[in-house]
Parts: sequence; structure tokens; C-alpha cells
Amino acid sequence: MHTDKRRLNFDSFRNIKLSPFGFAFAAQVAAFWATWQWLALRVWTSAEERWSFLALAAAVFFAFFWTKAESTGERKTSEINSLSFCFSFFGAALFTMIYALSFGIAPPLARAILAMTALTFVLSRWRFGETFNVGLYGLLLLALPSVASLQFYLGFPLRVAVGKATVGLLQMQGLNVWREGVCLHFGEKLIWIDAPCSGIKMLWFGIFLSAFLALFYRLSNAKTLAVFASAFLIIIFGNVFRASALFYIEAEIIRAPEFMHEATGVFSFVFIALGIVFVSQFWQKKSRHAFLKNISTESLNSKLKFIPVKLALSLLLSVCAFAALAPLWFSSEKKINVRGQNTGAFPQTFEGLALKELPLSEREKFFLEDFPGSVGRFSDGRREIIVRFVTEATRKLHPATDCFRAIGYQTKPLPLRVDGEGKRWGCFSAVKSGEELNVCERISDDAGNEWTDVSAWYWAALIETNGEWRAITVAERR
Repeated sequence: MHTDKRRLNFDSFRNIKLSPFGFAFAAQVAAFWATWQWLALRVWTSAEERWSFLALAAAVFFAFFWTKAESTGERKTSEINSLSFCFSFFGAALFTMIYALSFGIAPPLARAILAMTALTFVLSRWRFGETFNVGLYGLLLLALPSVASLQFYLGFPLRVAVGKATVGLLQMQGLNVWREGVCLHFGEKLIWIDAPCSGIKMLWFGIFLSAFLALFYRLSNAKTLAVFASAFLIIIFGNVFRASALFYIEAEIIRAPEFMHEATGVFSFVFIALGIVFVSQFWQKKSRHAFLKNISTESLNSKLKFIPVKLALSLLLSVCAFAALAPLWFSSEKKINVRGQNTGAFPQTFEGLALKELPLSEREKFFLEDFPGSVGRFSDGRREIIVRFVTEATRKLHPATDCFRAIGYQTKPLPLRVDGEGKRWGCFSAVKSGEELNVCERISDDAGNEWTDVSAWYWAALIETNGEWRAITVAERR
């Protein structure tokens, strides 16, 4: 008779100090101190990244507190040979070494991914009895502050995909709609597929929920990947539904109160969550495979009597010591580089008004580390204007929303604005301590091309390697 009982077990920490795997895990945590420092700083300066703590808490919960009673389908500890332990230690040592050597070369997020990969090897063998647990790895990756980077790199492609699907769905309903970039044309109306419609936050939540349920149901890695793939399709479908519903509201085909914009997003969120729960239960019923859990300390110690395992563990500990010192040896201090690589001349006027140059504020200095271009801050007497020249496709050209959120503003997307000259501006509102701002930004080049957000510009700039672009951000008090 098969039994499958899960329970909270707060006694699991008692064996940590006695286990060689626990010692190896502690050495890794100490070795990656620079990553924890970077993670804390990023999360502290960005409110939207604080959800990463939820993923980290879930990973700790499943690794140390959520146990499963033995069932007739579980493998016995004796079936695990020393080779599997060696593979886990060598895998962890390899990624820890790459992490250490990457200082001064790779960006912090890339190093953090390497650190989480190394941790997954040890935690998977120690707490789950397998070489690499995909569900645990997903949660550890989500524990990194990655929402802004995902929005930068994937925001535009996902919005284009949602736009194409939305146009097809609306045309099937007899509407004469066509797409231009991330904008939908309907007669004389122009509806912008804004950043929330890219579904990056829903994608983050979908991966989190998929990994959470995969660990809850003890799905195999193959089943976990199937849940991830199903969740991605559900998220795309949910965002197409959201964009289509908002099109009817924005195009004024149907009259709806203002709160329906938020309500549509909430409904899509619930639909996606329920869909992921359904597919997770579907795969759980398809596979009752049970994983080894809570390997006893005595078993680990007996297995570690094998000389190859001892060598692998010694190698991992040595690499951890090297990784702990690597930030002190290889990292270089960041330098603020303003007007360093660009010869673009700042404008003297803006929309017919004379500009007065101002010193850079905290908002601009926060994102000027190694910026490949020129930055200027101006005022026309009523508005604050930030002008940035850039000569290459770079992650350093941050969206204005990132800058405002980093210093404590709450932001909310606003409709696309088209000025008197036909120029398009991506806009949002920013609120902090009673101060309310309307902020609009656009990026353009001398050839007349324009982009309303940084993600769209980045993909175009990758092709035009020798271009020169001007990003203008205008902030005005309400």
C-alpha cells in the first residue's frame, strides 16, 4: 500500500552540523558573501525586487522543513554509490571555480547565477537525494533580483509576441486592427501595449508557482520541465486575453469604469495561477515517483569513507576558500563616467524653451557607473529634462522607471503620448512623499527612428552597431 505523507519537520536542522554536506553547504554560503552583499543592496534599492525574498524563503522551506514520510516506492540509501556523491561535489566545485574566476569580467547577476547553480548541486544531493533538482534551482534563481533585467531583455520581444497574437484574435472578431511595433492601430486610435502587458511579472510568478508546486508534489525533473513549459504557454495566453480585453476599453469600443483596467489584470493573474495549479496536478497524477529525502548522517559518513569522495569534498572546500577571496583580488572599482565616450552636443532649447543646465542629482548618479555616453540634466523653468547620448547597445541605458523606483518612487504606467510634432512618448506616473510627477521618455536617432522604451531600442541597437542615439526623459509635476 502506497503512502505519501508530507509534514513540517523542524528537527531537520539537528543533523546539519554533523553532515559533511552541511559543512560543504556552509562553506559555499560563506564563499559567496559578495553575492549576498550585492543581492541585499539590489533588493533594498528596488521595491519590485523584494519578491525575491519569497522565492528564497520557499527554497529554504522545501530544503529544510518540508519532509516526506517513507513510502514503498522510495529508493534505499544503499542504492546511492560514491560516484553520485563525487559528481555532486565536482559539479559544485566547477561552478564555484567559474564564479571565482568571473570577477572583473562577468556582471553581478551572471556571477549570482553561477553561485546558485553551485549551491543547487550540494543541496540537491544532501536534502533531496539526487544530483540536481530543477524545482529547487528555479526557486534559487528567482531569489535573485532579476525582474528589471528580464524586463530589459525580454520585455520588448514578449510584447511583440502578445501584440501579434492579440491582433490575430481581434481580426478574427471582425475588427480592422493592425500592429506597428508594440502599438495597435484601430482607425485613428493608437493603443500602446505597455510594459505590464509583456507579462514579465506574471512570468516570474508563473515560474515561482511552478517550482513551488513541483517541489510540493515531488515531481521528477522531466515533469517539472513539463510544468514550466505548460506554465509559459498559459502565461502567454493569459496576457493575450488581458491585452485583448484592454484593447476594447482603450479603444472605447465598450465603456467601462477606470477600475476595470486593474480588474482585468487581476482576473488574468487568477486565470494563470489556476491554470498552473491544474497542470501541476495533472503531471503529479501522471507520475508518482518519489524522491529520496533526508539521507541520514550515518549513511553520508559511511559513503564518505570512499577516497574519491573525500578528494571531491576537499576540492570543493578548497575552491570555496578561493572563491571567498576572489572578490578582493579580481574585482575593480566602478567609476562614474559622465560625458566620456560621446561627442553629442546637448540641446540649448527644448520644445521652444531655453534650457538651463543643472548638476546631476541622486537619481542620475545612481545609474552612471561605466555609462558609455554623455548625460546632462536641464530645466526649462517648469520641467526637468534628462538627456542621455549613447553610442552602443548597452544595459547601462536604464529605463527611467528603474531610476525612480531606486530612490523610492512608486510608479504606474500611463497611456502612450503623441505630442504636437507626432513624436511618441512612453509615460508613467511617479509618486513619493506627496510629490506627484508625470514622466515621459523616448529614444531617437538622426535617421528619424524612435522608440518609446529601452527594451525596444536595445534590440534595434544590437543590429545598428555604429549608431548614435539620444534618450530624453521629461519629468513634470502634476
